[in-house]
Amino acid sequence: MELDKAIEQRFSVKSFTKKSVDFGVISKILEAAIKAPSAGNLQDWRFVVVTDDSKKLELGKACRDQVWVGQASAVIVVCSDLTNLQRFYNDRAETYGIEDCSAATQNILLKATDLGVNATWISAFDEDEVARIVRTPDHFKIVSVVPIGYSDEKATEKNRNVLNTVTYFDEYGNSTMNPSAFPIVKEENVTAVKEGIKESKGFFSKIKDKFKDVREEMKKED
Repeated sequence: MELDKAIEQRFSVKSFTKKSVDFGVISKILEAAIKAPSAGNLQDWRFVVVTDDSKKLELGKACRDQVWVGQASAVIVVCSDLTNLQRFYNDRAETYGIEDCSAATQNILLKATDLGVNATWISAFDEDEVARIVRTPDHFKIVSVVPIGYSDEKATEKNRNVLNTVTYFDEYGNSTMNPSAFPIVKEENVTAVKEGIKESKGFFSKIKDKFKDVREEMKKED
């Protein structure tokens, strides 16, 4: 599946069928996860793959009683081992750990979609309780809980803000831009921008011809 297609087709589900996700498929999903960027390339992400039915149910309760989590074929708990991050980045360690694991989580979602697997990013949970269930060390930061499986749910149309309502140039609030430097323009302005570029080319062409005439005159005088 092409990346754009995976981005378009990804959606969050709240129910799963009884069909299991093969561990080979889970491995491919996690291989994509570890391709994510990480601070200093320290690769601090750690993944706990939970398939035990009782633990999945416990995780659902720890995720603010989202009991449907227990239906998942597997639940991937994404966490950051802060050891090296703290060594190199001190008080920025936890921030970088969250960013690194968030990037890995997005890769999980997109690769799952690519492989025809449904997945949902859960960030609302009791971190201490999740840590207890999967028995992570004290220096681990739980970042996300991702139940994966197959679902009968169908994607609904996604409503997204228009790009030009959330994009600014050089500073917040500045919606004007140089189209030749950053070609994101309103559709209705495309023709005007093209005409403006065309006129600019014509103007500089005239200037160039004028200087050429001046040089020819100077040669004659010499």
